Amino acid sequence: MNTESRTCQNCQNSFTIEPDDFSFYEKMKVPAPTFCPECRMKRRLLWRNNRSLYKRACGLCNKTLISMYKDDGAPVYCIECFNSDNWDTFLYGKDIDWDIPFLNQFHELFKKQPRVYQLRIGTVINSDYGNSVVNSKNAYLAYSVIDCEDIMYCEGVDKSRNCFDCLSSLTLDQCYSNILSNKNYNSHFMVGSSTCIDSFFLFDCVNCQNCCLSSNLRNQQYVFCNKKLSKEEYENAIKELNLDTYSGLIESQKEFNKVYKNAIHKYADIISSQNATGDFISNSKNINKSFDISDSSEDIRNSFRIIKAKDVMDCNYILTGEQIYECSSASNNAYNQISSIGCFSSKNLAYSISCRNCSDCFGCVGLKNSQYCILNKQYSKKEYENIVVKLRDLMSQLPYIDSVGRKYVYGDFYPFEISPFSYNEAGTIDYFPLTKDQALLKGFSWKNTDTRTHAITKLYNELPESINLVDNSILGEVIQCENNGKEEYQCTVAYRIMPEELSFYRQKGLPLPRYCPNCRHYQRLAYRNPMRLYKRACSNGCGREFETTYAPDRPERVYCEQCYQQEVL
Repeated sequence: MNTESRTCQNCQNSFTIEPDDFSFYEKMKVPAPTFCPECRMKRRLLWRNNRSLYKRACGLCNKTLISMYKDDGAPVYCIECFNSDNWDTFLYGKDIDWDIPFLNQFHELFKKQPRVYQLRIGTVINSDYGNSVVNSKNAYLAYSVIDCEDIMYCEGVDKSRNCFDCLSSLTLDQCYSNILSNKNYNSHFMVGSSTCIDSFFLFDCVNCQNCCLSSNLRNQQYVFCNKKLSKEEYENAIKELNLDTYSGLIESQKEFNKVYKNAIHKYADIISSQNATGDFISNSKNINKSFDISDSSEDIRNSFRIIKAKDVMDCNYILTGEQIYECSSASNNAYNQISSIGCFSSKNLAYSISCRNCSDCFGCVGLKNSQYCILNKQYSKKEYENIVVKLRDLMSQLPYIDSVGRKYVYGDFYPFEISPFSYNEAGTIDYFPLTKDQALLKGFSWKNTDTRTHAITKLYNELPESINLVDNSILGEVIQCENNGKEEYQCTVAYRIMPEELSFYRQKGLPLPRYCPNCRHYQRLAYRNPMRLYKRACSNGCGREFETTYAPDRPERVYCEQCYQQEVL
């Protein structure tokens, strides 16, 4: 089949469907999409709320929960109640109405059926104030974290211990503010660096020890501002930075931003991978226009944060699975899923949410250990198979049409407008930022900022300059954030210092932060390029072109693979 160019029904931009795409659609028995890859990504992210958490009661046992769902009328259960036999998962089962679009019927079920309060998999200990936590312990305000222990204020971090304020990194230990980094120990303010020890403010450095304010280093020790020093000279230079003081830290951050801007930037971070386009791809093959792909993933297209999965297209947050299309948070060896969310250890599902250990279900919510179900109603195998064929036709002949005229047929992910999350509480605001006016103009919902009732006891500019001047009374203070409620950062206006956090700052000699955790998250996000690829020529003048997340008008020096290897390695 030939390459086809189509116009996205959402943004009106043209997009291309490749022969390999058509082969995948044929295997999954879905039609080709009418939304472009970027709009499909936004649609999935709008159904994923990692960071906006709310206090509410379990609808069954009345225990207080920290939930990703605000109280919108739908019941929310704690994990113990959700997994128990104390409620009837078929209570709200519906007969199919063949005169109404199927997604309308599914939405009615979704609004009534109990939901699990957070996404969590495996053994999760002392991590109530987290979300999307997998096999982790002591995760506080940490989101999308896997196999971690003693971490706070992190997102997209795996296999790490004793880390604070990190983003999209793995295998860290004793680290603060690591971004897109790997295998660092006792290193802070690192961007795109790996296997570094006892270092500060590095960009694109590998296997370095006792290095600071430098870029593009390999196998170095005692390097300061990209200059080799003796051990004594290096220690004196570090001491003069006064990193235990807030003013010293801010001045070092400014210097690091100059280092980052003037460094050589590789066109993409692709490591030990074959036939790959996108960014932050490691140990994988046949990856097309995808981001944050790792752990022997294979045949992945238009996707984000995929771990040890195969044959996946247009998906986000997949942890082990195969043959998955337009899904979010499918995990534990998920197989053959279409347009589903949070369905673990399940196979042969379509349009289902929060189903566990299920197979052959269509349009179901919150089922466990079930098979041959539609809209949470049980059928025989033969009935199920016959009805599903008819439902696919129904969804194409009588599609869901949203308030601005966009059509959703079989194979399309859930509509924007029926998401339980607003644009600014879902993942969309992080990776495709809009203002409130822009979001409303495009037909997205927006969550108004709740009235803050914090009794602030300490202004940010009243905090001690040095961590050495901080006593334990700080643990009882409610501190004003320096951004004081700025909407673009989801600022919480005020924040507290936790005991584990204070201990870490003292141990590492780092001053207290002046911004709330949300504002610090957005400061880290600034080092991530958009999940969008551009054609650009190598800045070294070799004439080679490549696909990169650096837009052509960006000022950084962006090198192709060959020039980068020559200059840096």
